[in-house]
Amino acid sequence: MEEVPHIALSDSKSINSRFCNVSVELKNCYLVTAAWTCEDSIYCNRVSGCKFTHDSYICYDTEFGYENVYCRDSSKLFFSLESETCLDSYFLYDCRNCSNCILCTNLRNKNCCIENKQYTKEEYLKKKDELALNTRDGIEKVRERFKELWKDAYHRHLKLINTTNVIGDHVENSRNCYDIFDIKGEYENVKYANWGTSGLRDSYDVGPGAGGYSELTYEGTSIGVHNNRCFLGVMVWYSRDVFYSFMMNNCENCFGCTEMNGKKYCILNKQYTKEEYEKLIPKIKQHMMNMPYVDKKGRIYKYGEFFPSELSPFAYNETVAQDYFPIDQKITESEGFLWREYTSGTYKITIKGKDLPQTISEVDDSILDEVIECEITGRPFKIIEQELSFYRRFDLPLPSIHPDERHNRRLKFRNPMRLNKRMCFFGDKETITTYLPELEGGPKKVLCSECYKKEIY
Repeated sequence: MEEVPHIALSDSKSINSRFCNVSVELKNCYLVTAAWTCEDSIYCNRVSGCKFTHDSYICYDTEFGYENVYCRDSSKLFFSLESETCLDSYFLYDCRNCSNCILCTNLRNKNCCIENKQYTKEEYLKKKDELALNTRDGIEKVRERFKELWKDAYHRHLKLINTTNVIGDHVENSRNCYDIFDIKGEYENVKYANWGTSGLRDSYDVGPGAGGYSELTYEGTSIGVHNNRCFLGVMVWYSRDVFYSFMMNNCENCFGCTEMNGKKYCILNKQYTKEEYEKLIPKIKQHMMNMPYVDKKGRIYKYGEFFPSELSPFAYNETVAQDYFPIDQKITESEGFLWREYTSGTYKITIKGKDLPQTISEVDDSILDEVIECEITGRPFKIIEQELSFYRRFDLPLPSIHPDERHNRRLKFRNPMRLNKRMCFFGDKETITTYLPELEGGPKKVLCSECYKKEIY
């Protein structure tokens, strides 16, 4: 890994997409990661099939969306959470087939509602104007109200759609799976997986980056794009029978290789014949069992164990591990993980985030030349032309905080990937859920599936 050249970003089959990573088939995107088949989108993470979608997390097939989390099949949906097939709406939670709604929760098939109250079209438009959703102060005020409504809404203990014998959260069209999270669908016989696109069978301990019509994968990160029998690897796509490898594409029968494309029968990036390869591999596996790697903490890694963390080219706080399991520097280093402080370049701040105009109508093209100071961290960021055009189109105010901080704010709306036991709000039935207890900041009304259906439908 230290000797071979490494590609700066892993972005496959994309067009005009800058600073995108772990992504496939993007067009006109900017700073989008872990994405598949998206267009004209920026500042998104874990999105698929989205167009003109900005600042969103785990969304599928949305168009003209902004600041959404776990939303899908919607258009002109803004600042919303876990909503589907919605149109021209703001700040929705768990809504389906709603249009022209604001600050609503648990609604189905509604139009012109605010805080779940029905209005005429004229009344709705008047109330919408009063909320001043085209101003930054108005957005922040409504955002705080949305947090209150979210806490008081009904919450299904697990989001499972059309599943059989599945324990996990945000999973659909799957069967015989346990402890899997954020899965688009068509998983079968899978255990311990997270963040995956469609199609995965007979796999264990994979993700983030699973699925992609793969099967028989084990202990891997992003080894889910048309793979078969890929084990103990990172960023392995369109391959089969690849072991202990990093950044491999369209390869077969490779072991301990890095940054290779279209290769067969290689060990540590060295080419062998088929006969030589098949003779050497059993010997290497046995050697790994007899003389395992021992890290600085004394942990033993025999054949079958994933790469030791101390070999990672990335620090813990530079990776999505910090998104899922946030820990401080002291704990990180005590566990033997690397910690690296972010060091930015030298930029001359030209305007503070808190001093930006309240409305987009007050902004001219000169904003594209400004270096803005994040209102929370003080980090510099800029507005790009594609972004400015989007804000103008939907009369949205400029953001005053850095894109990374906006991402962190969205992450607070996702539950931890941990299954807990909790009593249903309506009765004495015990449920499995990912929601935190109420004393730890979780919502009050977590319902079992039966009670949820009864209350919502």
